[in-house]
Amino acid sequence: MIGNEILKKIFSIIFFLLLFTHLQALEKKILNNDEWGKKVNTLNWKNLDNKEHNVSVKKANAKILILGDEIYLDNFNDINQYSWWAFGYAAEKNVVMHIRGNGYDVYLDYIDDGYVKLDDWKSVDPKNLLSQLREIARSNVTYLKDKNLDYVNNIDWIFKPTLNETNKSVSYSYKVNWNSGQQSMESKNLILGKKGYLESAFVVSYQKDMDLKYQSDFSKDFVNGVIFEDGFRHSDYKPGDKVAAVGIGSLVAGSLGVKALAKTGVLVKLAKFWWILLAPLAFLGKFLSGKDNSNNGSSVSKASSRKRRKK
Repeated sequence: MIGNEILKKIFSIIFFLLLFTHLQALEKKILNNDEWGKKVNTLNWKNLDNKEHNVSVKKANAKILILGDEIYLDNFNDINQYSWWAFGYAAEKNVVMHIRGNGYDVYLDYIDDGYVKLDDWKSVDPKNLLSQLREIARSNVTYLKDKNLDYVNNIDWIFKPTLNETNKSVSYSYKVNWNSGQQSMESKNLILGKKGYLESAFVVSYQKDMDLKYQSDFSKDFVNGVIFEDGFRHSDYKPGDKVAAVGIGSLVAGSLGVKALAKTGVLVKLAKFWWILLAPLAFLGKFLSGKDNSNNGSSVSKASSRKRRKK
């Protein structure tokens, strides 16, 4: 009898482990409309009680301000699963957080390549960068047409790359006009620390009467909610610390997906957010419209009342 009880417990444990493994298995597919609302809410979203607070990003030795109407994922397995369900491919290993707000998504990476110098900032040419970005879009038109997907008609700066000397960050924003007549916006912040930098990509799909200029200003304000810990700020650099292979100028070009060859001969890695130029906007809008927020506990408030500030 005792032996049978032990066997039952063993089988119960095995069944539980198999079930747990099945539930935790990565599902490598894009969700359709019917599946999306149900499955995306099974991820371990945080801040469902809608409290403004700071979150520590240990890998970056920094704190990030989360607003009251934002929810987020900070577990790579959850972020990776979201990426597969939304876009059909794995998340980059550098990603440390995915924030969802009212009508926007923020993807946050930390790249620990070392201290980024500002010496080559003067080499940043917004006109040339925009020209190359448009060329990237044009090169994808035939492929997207063949796949019966929306493609980009034009790209324009909302605000050009700007260096913030106080926060040691660079921000920019551009508007994408699609062949369908719709628009989307992507903004980025490169926030420098001593050992690397945080890169935030703020993506929003256009909604009627939306003020993209205001949205871009709001995304730029993200840097005010990022604080590196003492000893890890950009200003804490000391001779002998690791220095990144490229400076801020080449880094900006790389973040746009534009090739920039540094003096060191290192080719800057293409931006991982190239999907903004490849994915059909109708598809993007489903995930970026904020319609699912009410289902997973996030409150909805007017963007005009939301402002990040240093804490």
